[in-house]
Amino acid sequence: MESEDVDRDRLSPEKLAAANINPTTRLATDYLNHYNNAVMLLDILPAMPECAAEIEAWQPIAYEDYFSHSHFRERDLAISAYRRADPAVRRAFDAAVSELDTAMLETRHLVLSGDPTDPVMAAELHRQQREYLQPLIARTSAIVNGAGALREADLDVDAAQHSVDQLFP
Repeated sequence: MESEDVDRDRLSPEKLAAANINPTTRLATDYLNHYNNAVMLLDILPAMPECAAEIEAWQPIAYEDYFSHSHFRERDLAISAYRRADPAVRRAFDAAVSELDTAMLETRHLVLSGDPTDPVMAAELHRQQREYLQPLIARTSAIVNGAGALREADLDVDAAQHSVDQLFP
């Protein structure tokens, strides 16, 4: 019983908000930096092709692993809150992250298969950022921030995978 009280206090909406963790979803936007940084690198890649090495090194990382290895001040709280998030929120979030990981890996493959300074390649990278990666990041961010009600359709992993497959024929 005492442990539940400590947990409840530790995960209070005030403490979560102060730690930049959404009190409703119990997710932290800091995790999205893993994707935002990669998108920034893709943006400057045509002008700075040496960034290709950083894109090549990019790998998906699970939410808990990201925080375990981060310098986020409240990383333990972020992990604890994630573990206690509503299962429907976690399913929607994890499905969105899976879709985002697939899109990022496909884009990474594109970078590694060509010359990012080539105008055609640069245009394709820009298109993928604008039409696919940024909307996927925005969708994942909306889940983190609790924007809108979650519907069963949001939890359909097969439909999400089909959408990604359509991006990269």
